[in-house]
Amino acid sequence: MNASRLIAILLVLGTVVWIGSAYLGEDTAEAANPSEQQVTEEPAKPRASVRAITSKAVDHVDYLRISGRTEAAISVDIRSETEARVTEIGALKGQSVKKGDLIAKLSVDDRLARVEKARALVAQRELEHSAAKSLAEKNYRSKTGVAQTLALLEEARADLTIARTELNNTEIRAPFDGIVENRPAEVGDLLSVGDTVATLIQSDPMLVVAQVPEHSISAIEPGQLASVMLYDGTRHDGVVRYTARVSDNNTRTFRVEVEINNADLRIPDGMTAQLQIPVGTKRAHQVLPSVLTLNDAGELGVRAITEGNEVAFLPVELQGGSRERVWIGGLPQEFELIVVGHDWVKEGAIVDVVHLQTDENGLPIAPSPALKDTDSTTLSERTAQ
Repeated sequence: MNASRLIAILLVLGTVVWIGSAYLGEDTAEAANPSEQQVTEEPAKPRASVRAITSKAVDHVDYLRISGRTEAAISVDIRSETEARVTEIGALKGQSVKKGDLIAKLSVDDRLARVEKARALVAQRELEHSAAKSLAEKNYRSKTGVAQTLALLEEARADLTIARTELNNTEIRAPFDGIVENRPAEVGDLLSVGDTVATLIQSDPMLVVAQVPEHSISAIEPGQLASVMLYDGTRHDGVVRYTARVSDNNTRTFRVEVEINNADLRIPDGMTAQLQIPVGTKRAHQVLPSVLTLNDAGELGVRAITEGNEVAFLPVELQGGSRERVWIGGLPQEFELIVVGHDWVKEGAIVDVVHLQTDENGLPIAPSPALKDTDSTTLSERTAQ
């Protein structure tokens, strides 16, 4: 091998060793100084914060709430008891009348004459009977003859009563105090026996009628107090006066009647009403409506805090209340209820909890300091929503 080739090989090897030493030097330096490596890690995600209270179940009056309607205590169709033409109207539709007031007058025709004829016949029969008795006392008339004249007298008296009744039937009068709700008869109408002259209602007291489901009827008895709210927003106290013992075959519900005062006659027949009847006592939690929520399955419930600050969903049973407060059952006697932030957390999540103070009803009385950015809404704002 000549000298020039050897020199070239040595130069190539030297170059390779020089370049490789640079990389080996970096690896050695990095191995020698591991503390200088920059380790990048993702920051931990902050936990959501919620506000909670300790909710305790208490006894409360359970109410049966059902829809109903007002109904007049008495509603009567006054009908004609004789055949005649209407000659006079005594009461207009919607007019209040007293017992005995004239509703309508019918033509008398020959009815007065029939009364006079019957009265004259009675007078004749009385004389005949009196004469027969006198003769019988002197043995000039048999007892059979006396009985015959007495029978004729009684027949004449009966005919007089019938004639007077026919005459009286030409004046149709109110059978009780009430209001003329309808009056189909007009002057000139020819009425037959049984035709409706007017419909008379008695609306004091007024009834509120509802159909109660079969599972609740056993809790209602006559004499129970009830509260009624009418469609116009007025409230009235009432008393249960009737509960049906036989159900409606179509709906399997039972009729219940509640009596309320209507002395001023301002409550009309047929107005929609809401009945509220106390039916017992239950254990339940009183909460704000805003704490109620739905889970993914569409169940109504609340979210609570369990061990380890874990969120749990608890289904509830509504037991009444109002727009401001509701009663819920089917829950533990005592638990941690989330009152703010429940819409931003899911079951199983671990959260930070801020506890709120409660009033005598177990409701939050004031918000705590602002929560973290996951829920900075105050309690009053959440309640307003």
